[in-house]
Amino acid sequence: MNVLIAVDNSLESRHAVDAAFSFFGRDASYSVLSVADHQPLILGAWGAGSFTTAAHFHADLDAAAANAAAETAQTKADRLPVDAKVKTSSGHTGTAICDAASDASTDLIVIGSRDRGFWGRLLDPSVGHFLIDNAPCSVVIVR
Repeated sequence: MNVLIAVDNSLESRHAVDAAFSFFGRDASYSVLSVADHQPLILGAWGAGSFTTAAHFHADLDAAAANAAAETAQTKADRLPVDAKVKTSSGHTGTAICDAASDASTDLIVIGSRDRGFWGRLLDPSVGHFLIDNAPCSVVIVR
């Protein structure tokens, strides 16, 4: 069984890691993925009296997000009592998880879920719902 656990920096992701291992134990092969969301394009920013170009500022934001994603994935993978592959990706979270699952011939995706209320769902659609509709394999959503 090849299990992909998609994580972010939330308590729900920690529960997803723990649940995945309790379901499949040492018999599965685990990959832990964290996705660095692309930051919105910022046309420029003023700082210390000089104008920073949009491309430079955007690259700095993307690099910071990638570093945070790598740290998150490693922290969550360290919770598993077995060796796990640590992966990072960038872009739309749902699409990046589906792509990683396809590339690794994943049998199951495990993610955490939290209820954000009506306005939260309206402004930031659920990754879980996206995965249910688009994932190339089965999806387990852990509350």
